[in-house]
Amino acid sequence: MVRTGKRGVRKEDLRFFYKLRTRFVILGAVVVVTLTAAILFILTDDYRAIIDRTAKTSVERLSQSIFQTLFASMSAGGSSGDVLTTLDLAKQERYVESLELYVLPVALIDSRRKFNISDFPEEVKKAINEKTEQDIIIAGEERKIRHLKPFKAQENCLVCHTGAKEGDILGVMDLTFSLAEYDDMSLLSIKRIALIIFLLTLAASAFFLRFSTKLIFAPIKELEGATARLAKNAGDPDVRLGEWGRNEFGVIADHFNRFIEAVYEINRRLEQEEAKMKRFLEDREAEIERRTAQVHDLNRELNHYLDVVDENVINSRTDTQGIITYVSAAFCRISGFSKSELLGQPHNIVRHPDTPRELYVDMWDTIKRGLTWSGELKNRKKDGGYYWVQTTISPIFSETSVIKGFIAIRHDISLQKELADTLQKLNEATRQSHTDALTGIMNRLRINELLQMEIDRSERYGEDLSVALLDIDHFKTVNDTFGHLVGDQTLKTLAQILMARTRKTDLAARWGGEEFLIVLINTSQEWAARKMEQLRLAIETHDYGDAPKVTVSIGVSSYQSGDTIESLIGRADVALYLAKAGGRNRVEIGSGEENGQIETDLSEETALND
Repeated sequence: MVRTGKRGVRKEDLRFFYKLRTRFVILGAVVVVTLTAAILFILTDDYRAIIDRTAKTSVERLSQSIFQTLFASMSAGGSSGDVLTTLDLAKQERYVESLELYVLPVALIDSRRKFNISDFPEEVKKAINEKTEQDIIIAGEERKIRHLKPFKAQENCLVCHTGAKEGDILGVMDLTFSLAEYDDMSLLSIKRIALIIFLLTLAASAFFLRFSTKLIFAPIKELEGATARLAKNAGDPDVRLGEWGRNEFGVIADHFNRFIEAVYEINRRLEQEEAKMKRFLEDREAEIERRTAQVHDLNRELNHYLDVVDENVINSRTDTQGIITYVSAAFCRISGFSKSELLGQPHNIVRHPDTPRELYVDMWDTIKRGLTWSGELKNRKKDGGYYWVQTTISPIFSETSVIKGFIAIRHDISLQKELADTLQKLNEATRQSHTDALTGIMNRLRINELLQMEIDRSERYGEDLSVALLDIDHFKTVNDTFGHLVGDQTLKTLAQILMARTRKTDLAARWGGEEFLIVLINTSQEWAARKMEQLRLAIETHDYGDAPKVTVSIGVSSYQSGDTIESLIGRADVALYLAKAGGRNRVEIGSGEENGQIETDLSEETALND
């Protein structure tokens, strides 16, 4: 049985080919064959090179020997028959393939022989025409060597070859030498050497296989049996390897035995842990049952909460086009529409026409960008009425972060809106009751309330407090000469100057007619007098346009322990009288000592000055 995995093939029942020894033998055979082939290839090339060098030397020597024999025969006066006999003897040599002698017709002794140079081979013609003194060796096809040896005329040759000169070429000897027998001998020698090498390599391989069987394959076989038993029972403590000496397999056996001991110990602990886990799982099953019951209870409670939310929370969901896909019962109750009337409808079914279009444009631009919008909306009821809600709209995202709809949660603020409107109207009414209708600044009623609080604070904390009573000089003349409209405008202008020239913490009000009261908080009497002098000068130099310029008289007094509104303002009024009596357009400080005299002359003086 063979099973294949991602990281290789695991063989559970090893067949012949998959055994390590089989592969080792195959590898040894491949090595022997490869080594023998390589040696044969090297020997073949070397032998052929040796044969070529030897054959070349042999053909040169044979050619030289034949040439010397022929030369000796001709020098001794031999005939053409002797020459042919010599050539025939040379042809009988075992390595001579062919032997020809090509002689030129140069005043031969036998003038009856005819020679046709055109019939000579091309190589012979070339040797004759080039007049070379060197032997020519040509490597022929099919392992043959062709040797061309030119014959040059010497002094003895000129006896017979009378038409030649010493050094001329008289002929060419053409000798072809065969290497076939050399090759046969070398091939036989190579086969013998290869056989010897093969047998030696085979014997060495057999010896190595025998040696490795004891040192390698026997331990592997034992390891295979131990691992097989271990595969059947990983916790078997009897799985052990024997002593394999002090080599690598001995180290492996020692580690394997230690591994088995560790595995046995691990299995023992696993059994203990398994028992613990079993008890734990039993406990967990009971816990899961208890938690499941709790989950059921929570689900029931959650459903109750959802029902409560549906009944009391005004919420809805829409798709990306604003079509309603869900509404709560509270939404239906406050809007007057039923769920069937709302589902599938665009959300602007409840849009009130008073709501600005720009608000909805901003809302859609915000939520389509994946942001949350919050604001107040005035919605329309089915019966034509309206209601106010504080609304929060958030996008609903899919798993791929794409907006698939929107959810809106609302809070009914209709009552708050009604209360706010009522409060706004009340504040406006209060403001009007506290404001002078002509000049727009505080009236006498309001400043009396605030002045009383400042008196209480000064009495408690000992802080400075001053008041200034201001009156327009000869205001009756302005009314009589320019009319009451110009007079009213003069009063308004003077009120604006007061608001601009006093601090934010100070108070200014119309006290009555052409009189104004200024309350200076945290200000001593001397500083109040300086500030009022600056105010008087600003009023005197102000540009009134088409209206006449006016001046003012100002009386200043400061809070004294035990003062009431009447006593504090009374001293300021006395100081105002002194300012008018002193020529008007000036500031006077009231101390209270001159009250008796002033009360006696007040009515008369006032009449004269007015």
